[in-house]
Amino acid sequence: MIKNSIYLTLIALLTTACSGSNNFSPTAEMSGKEIFAAACVECHSPVGEKVMEISADMKDVDKVANQVLIGSLTMPSFPNIQGESARKLAKYVVENSKTK
Repeated sequence: MIKNSIYLTLIALLTTACSGSNNFSPTAEMSGKEIFAAACVECHSPVGEKVMEISADMKDVDKVANQVLIGSLTMPSFPNIQGESARKLAKYVVENSKTK
């Protein structure tokens, strides 16, 4: 029973640590790589030489930019990453991610 409780607590901590909303605001001159380093590496670890692993259907700049804006069950939304900053970040992610 205690083992299950510890396991559930760890899952809760892991999923809430990277969900909700994040108020990070990139500056206009930041590159996609710099935005990723400042806002994303806390939850997304490198996969070999790539920044992260994404599914083939997510290897689309518009889809990634939208995911950053709205978040998901385990990923926070980033309402302040919009426009050109969102496109730079999304392009960096698409170009530098491993496909699942």
